Amino acid sequence: MKKGLKIFLIILLIILILSIIVITTLKIFNNDDLEDSSNYSKTATSVMKEMNLYDEINSKEYSKTIEVLLENNKLKEKYLDEYYQINYSNIDDFSNTINNLLNKNYNSDEINYITENMSEDINILLNMEHIDILAFKNISNFDINNIERYLNYQEENDDYDLATIVTYVNIGLDREGYSEYTEYTEEEAQNDLTILVNKYHKLPDDYEPDDLVALSYNSNYYLRSEAAEAFESLTNAGILDGVIFYPFSPYRSYETQEVLYNRYVARDGVKAADTYSARPGFSEHQLGLAVDVRSNTLNDNLTPEHYEWMLDNSYKYGFIVRYPKGKQHITQFMEEPWHLRYLGVELATKVHDSGLTYDEYYDLYMK
Repeated sequence: MKKGLKIFLIILLIILILSIIVITTLKIFNNDDLEDSSNYSKTATSVMKEMNLYDEINSKEYSKTIEVLLENNKLKEKYLDEYYQINYSNIDDFSNTINNLLNKNYNSDEINYITENMSEDINILLNMEHIDILAFKNISNFDINNIERYLNYQEENDDYDLATIVTYVNIGLDREGYSEYTEYTEEEAQNDLTILVNKYHKLPDDYEPDDLVALSYNSNYYLRSEAAEAFESLTNAGILDGVIFYPFSPYRSYETQEVLYNRYVARDGVKAADTYSARPGFSEHQLGLAVDVRSNTLNDNLTPEHYEWMLDNSYKYGFIVRYPKGKQHITQFMEEPWHLRYLGVELATKVHDSGLTYDEYYDLYMK
């Protein structure tokens, strides 16, 4: 009897030991199987287990964004749903950037646009309150560096659409005076016939074109050779249509412009002078690509009929009316129906067809 009980207890102990071994083996197997079932890295898997999010995360499609956040210990459970909609981007400090944008109430669509299009300038947005960034999505000349200027100008001009706001700010219409401008090099001025010169784009003080030639009408009037040849063709075309006009102010040096501007300032004051005269260095005449023309019946202007002819025909010979009527708020100069600017036939035609001033066209299509 005792021997039978002893055998029974031994068998029971063996069964117990085997059961423990089996259970332990199953646990190990199950854990390994659990980890193997995850598409995430071991580090990410470990963190999601610690956060009790293993089942929830693995029940959904794999997300590189989720994995990176987990690996950096930056995943915030409250943003879990948004994370799945955010595309991973190889930007600096991706995890903190995403969380900071979410903290500022940017949604996943906005964040994807930001990381794809302005990865180097995200800090600009992180230092501001939330803005409707997608409103700028289809505006080709949008510049994130001007975002605060856009918003400020929009508050003051709520009758303009956003695309117009962007263009006007890029031109510089939100600024007063000449506090900021681009200064070209002599090489740029000499080699680029399409260069933009206005109140915010300056020529070197000592710039003088090296290919100036005299106009046939007056040997004291000069333009750059290509512009001079085109002007002769424009003049001849006008004669054929009964439109007779003469140049009266072509190339002007920096020094000549300085004398003129100072004379106007002495007579009318700075504020008034700036509405009709460029400051020295800011005049297209210094380029040798601009010429003022007058009708044969007037001293310093075009007749209405000649002005309309010029609008309709000058571009065919490479010129545009640079300061057309009704565009003073854009060009920041009074209308000058007489001021022509040479761009070459191809570009002049595009500017004419666009219906834009050159300031607008340059900002939209040539930067």
